Amino acid sequence: MRYKAVILDVDGVLTSFRSAWRRLHDILGINADLNRALYERGYIDYVDWAVADVALWRGVPKYIAESFFKPREGFEELCGVLRRSSALSVAISAGVGYTRRLSRCFDEFHVNDLVYEGGLVSGVTVSVTNTNKAEIAESILSKRGISLKESVAVGDSETDLPLLRKAGFSIAFNPTSEQIARAADVVLRSQKLYVLAKYLSSLLLPE
Repeated sequence: MRYKAVILDVDGVLTSFRSAWRRLHDILGINADLNRALYERGYIDYVDWAVADVALWRGVPKYIAESFFKPREGFEELCGVLRRSSALSVAISAGVGYTRRLSRCFDEFHVNDLVYEGGLVSGVTVSVTNTNKAEIAESILSKRGISLKESVAVGDSETDLPLLRKAGFSIAFNPTSEQIARAADVVLRSQKLYVLAKYLSSLLLPE
């Protein structure tokens, strides 16, 4: 079967860092453990958690919040496969919008964007949570007459579980738990993206 779409997670798949949120906390030297604890204990939901985290960044200059990072080695090869394929390419991330610098490889790129005032962080627009990736994907695909069963999904964490379970073919790339690994059709483990690019090529490109 030649799939009509491929949907990829960003943090932990395209990047070596597992969380764009945690990476920026580390850059700024901020301890956000309290916000995480409030979320994990059910006192706040994902949107509240995102807003609380970004409140810790309020006033940070955009050039710091959008600080440079490199994707995993092999990203250009992955981009080449996506470009040569006729499949719709979509990235959906519950992370932070500075990862949009990778969007050039995708037909659509969905992430939570920081809001700036006068070049300083002032808030966040949350569109992707830890539970709605599958719904976002279905909405994107339905506009083009594509179903999730006609799609390949790639993810690494619990946030990706609903998508991995609903996709026609699912790939766990460096899964963070056995639950993620069991939910996927294939498990790939590598610090580079060459293996993922090669596997997607076999699924998306004609022989």
